Amino acid sequence: MKNDFSYLLTALLNSFEQAGALYKETADPVLAHYTITEMHCIEKIGRLENPNVTKLAKAMNITRGGISKLVKKIIQRGAVETYVSETNKKEIYYRLTDLGRKVFDAHEKLHKNWRKRDAEFFRKFSEEEIVLGKTFIQKYVKHLDDTLEFFRGRKK
Repeated sequence: MKNDFSYLLTALLNSFEQAGALYKETADPVLAHYTITEMHCIEKIGRLENPNVTKLAKAMNITRGGISKLVKKIIQRGAVETYVSETNKKEIYYRLTDLGRKVFDAHEKLHKNWRKRDAEFFRKFSEEEIVLGKTFIQKYVKHLDDTLEFFRGRKK
């Protein structure tokens, strides 16, 4: 039974990846040159107030070094630009360019369509079933986070 669960979780991950790729293929062509992670970074930059490396790292659960590399790629593609505020000239912040806003909007539309499809699927389940599934997923994510922390601690 437990092995079935692991198999199903792996199948779920694979299905998510395949669905994401298919959604991207049929979405606005402006998204074609961006990975899912880059699109989510653009989304965070579009939503956060005065986004910088630290805020983005926290919001995306990625290291600051990882965010720096990610944002550098997005800047090179022309979707994001840097700025400094009048009150803090040392800190570098990010904002969307016109292209970045187009990517943001196309990504939003993609998510809206995905949520609509999911809502139709979830209507088939009772509130109790939804709560049970959500609780399981939250506990499993916590288990995976704890496992990652354990292995990160062993690397030091």
